[in-house]
Amino acid sequence: MGLIGDDREFISAITEAFHWGSGHYLRLLFVDMLLSRSINRPKHVWSKTRHLLSDGILYSQQRIANNRGLRLTNEEILNLTLIEIEKLLRQSKKSLSDFPGMPKPHGYIIEELGNNLIYEERNYDPAGQLQEFNTLYNNLTDEQRDVFKQILTAVDTQNGGVFFLYGYGGTGKTYMWRTLASYIRSRRQICLTVASSGIASLLLPGGRTTHSKFKIPIPTLESLTCDINKGSDRGDLLKVSKLIIWDEAPMCHKFCFEALDKTLRDIMGGSRSSDKIFGGKVIVFGGDFRQILPVIPRGSRSDIIHATINSS
Repeated sequence: MGLIGDDREFISAITEAFHWGSGHYLRLLFVDMLLSRSINRPKHVWSKTRHLLSDGILYSQQRIANNRGLRLTNEEILNLTLIEIEKLLRQSKKSLSDFPGMPKPHGYIIEELGNNLIYEERNYDPAGQLQEFNTLYNNLTDEQRDVFKQILTAVDTQNGGVFFLYGYGGTGKTYMWRTLASYIRSRRQICLTVASSGIASLLLPGGRTTHSKFKIPIPTLESLTCDINKGSDRGDLLKVSKLIIWDEAPMCHKFCFEALDKTLRDIMGGSRSSDKIFGGKVIVFGGDFRQILPVIPRGSRSDIIHATINSS
């Protein structure tokens, strides 16, 4: 009889406005409804109209990323919609937490909003990556599978972990990097693959040089840190990364690793892992100490040894 409010008029208003209004307008309309305190069950109205309220979210993110082929899951689109609504509410000094039952956006989505660097690292086909992983994993030796499982356990727990995979050329280090990277990326997670030299980085899937990815200053001095600010796009990329693979590590001066350690501790500041080495990030170093060591101009053998990673 219409004596009990069931919020149907609000659902109908949003549905009707969808035929002539933009997605941004619909979100403004929903925010006005929330602020009016007339909705009895905000969560119910959200659940019935979220597919309309999220209109245009994917297109706006494609423009930000400058990638028309960008694809997001339904969960990611809905989280981005909630972020837009939260921003509009904060203009009136309100929040989604002020409305009981309304869902809150996930933290990792907030860091990814409009971050082209994160979009680039996540722009892999999960199905293709999983197929590649299955092919690579089936050809691993028993020893390589043990290494893979140890590293993956650290990635899943995210309690930090530093590994060093030592082996001369041809022992399968690059094969292991490809296996780890394809598995992490098949789960739509971020795996950063870097190398100390440009040639070595070309062998890695999505590889970059360490100085390019981590903005390590040149020359690298003991007191310096990476040129990455907390809260920047590159800082948020490091924050949400699940695994960092650093190939040909012995070629870099130990100050490079110390600079990254200090930077990650700063970026992860406030988390339970910020006091751990490398801010609690899982990092796998690889290389061969019998190959090229750090080049120290006019340095003695002792200077070169003290500059290597094993003296850090």
